[in-house]
Amino acid sequence: MPETASELARATSFSVTGWRERTQRDARARGFGRRAMFTDNRCANRVITGAALGATVGGAVGAVYGTYESFAYKIPGMLKVRHIGRTTVGSGTLFGLFLAAGSLIQCGRR
Repeated sequence: MPETASELARATSFSVTGWRERTQRDARARGFGRRAMFTDNRCANRVITGAALGATVGGAVGAVYGTYESFAYKIPGMLKVRHIGRTTVGSGTLFGLFLAAGSLIQCGRR
């Protein structure tokens, strides 16, 4: 309990800057803030990287396979582009999902 008037004034003074700094420091300690707790976790970063890498590799393979398939089955005109795009997105999504799941399983073992 403050005994003098000056101690009472210091104890009850409200500094917006100090409050903001304390709030941000407490939020970082709890894992909240501008960057979510999800991005600070090493395992989550590995899963995100695995998904991105899998989507890239899967998309490239899907584009090559879709191009081959569209010419092999003689798909007419602009439907070739649609078929290649569909194959690319589908392959990238699926391979990205499986690589992300594999990364998540590997994180759980460590």
